[in-house]
Amino acid sequence: MDGGIGIKNKVLILLGIFLILSLISGIGSAAEIIVQPGDSIQAAIDSSKSGDTITIKPGTYTENVNITKSSLLIRSESGNPDDTIIKAKSSSSNALSMQAWNVTIKGIKTIGASGSSYSGIYMYKCNQCVIENNKMTNNGYGIRIVSSNRCTVSKNTVLNNGVYGIYLGSCSNNTISGKATNDNRGIHVGSADDNTISDNTVTSNNILGMYVCGLSDRNLIYNNYFNNTNITIKNGTGNAYNTAKASGKNIVGGTYIGGNFWGKPDGSGFSNKATDTDRDGISDSAYSIPGSIYIDHLPLVVPAPLTAPGASFSSNVTSGTAPLNVLFTDTSTGSPTTWKWNFGDGTSSTQKSPTHAYSTAGTYTVTLTVTNSAGSNTATKTNYVTVTTGTTGTKPVLQYWGSPRSGIAPLTVTFKDNSSGSPTAWKHQEVTRYHLQRAMLQEVIR
Repeated sequence: MDGGIGIKNKVLILLGIFLILSLISGIGSAAEIIVQPGDSIQAAIDSSKSGDTITIKPGTYTENVNITKSSLLIRSESGNPDDTIIKAKSSSSNALSMQAWNVTIKGIKTIGASGSSYSGIYMYKCNQCVIENNKMTNNGYGIRIVSSNRCTVSKNTVLNNGVYGIYLGSCSNNTISGKATNDNRGIHVGSADDNTISDNTVTSNNILGMYVCGLSDRNLIYNNYFNNTNITIKNGTGNAYNTAKASGKNIVGGTYIGGNFWGKPDGSGFSNKATDTDRDGISDSAYSIPGSIYIDHLPLVVPAPLTAPGASFSSNVTSGTAPLNVLFTDTSTGSPTTWKWNFGDGTSSTQKSPTHAYSTAGTYTVTLTVTNSAGSNTATKTNYVTVTTGTTGTKPVLQYWGSPRSGIAPLTVTFKDNSSGSPTAWKHQEVTRYHLQRAMLQEVIR
């Protein structure tokens, strides 16, 4: 019986735990809050709970929004920031400010925080937040990130902001990518460590494209397109301006990831003029960043348009006796990727620079066709190789004379070969009177 009572008590305890968990799960379940034009985004945030999604219908919402709750997703319904706008009601306050963890903001445009100290989006002591596909225009700062860590700020556009496009101050381990154009200063990195700044298009900013202060350490800055009159980079410690070369389409269309494009609007920037012989989007030479200790070892270059190759070739010989070995060398222009040779004797090759043996006498026309992804081109050299048959010939007929033919020893005699039949080797032997007499006696005996 005691055992039965014990089992009942355990069942009751389990039921109680189940009810409590059910209540907790009900209280904490995520909800979606829809914000219509005429509603307040701030009111929706104030009524939300962690884990909720706030979906904003297209429209213009004139207010200053402040986020202090963590684990929220705030997004536009359309995903298009140009039709879902937060317009700062007070220009001397941030259009949208946040101090929270794990908040995501997507597809929203912020405008009108035009005071020099105020931002389209202001992040203070934020951690693990995501700011993605937003647009900040006509503010003092586009995005200002202060004392925040491990946040991802990606695919945003900051445009026509009065002081800074993207500002990082006293923050670390953040990832920054996007577009900063026509701001007074594109990207500012001040006392910020261990951040990754990549895949940014930073162009036509009025005062500076990018500024990195000397108190910013261990930042990785690569695969950015800088096209501004001025860039200021101080030393800092452990910063890097290129990553290891790796396959992948870079920000200017090359086939490798490496460093940054360092350009100027007037075309006088390093990357505007750098040489890229192999068209991989990486300069043939490194870029020493002015005013700093740093070098971009893999600066980017816009690859030249690929054109069809121009076929041409040469050879080490063009005539000789069979068998004749001829080394053909491709001298084509335009980076061909395939080769097709026709040697004129019924044989061919797809090697770049083949050696071919002609075994039969004749005159041969040689053709080379080269191809790349832009097209093909053919070079033909008519009667280019002549092969002859080697002749056996006849025995030479010995004839020579010497002068003087007599004299006192030691006697120097000059001999001249007058043999016919084109001899190719000669052997001289001194013949004494004894040798001659013996030769004559042998002839008489025969």
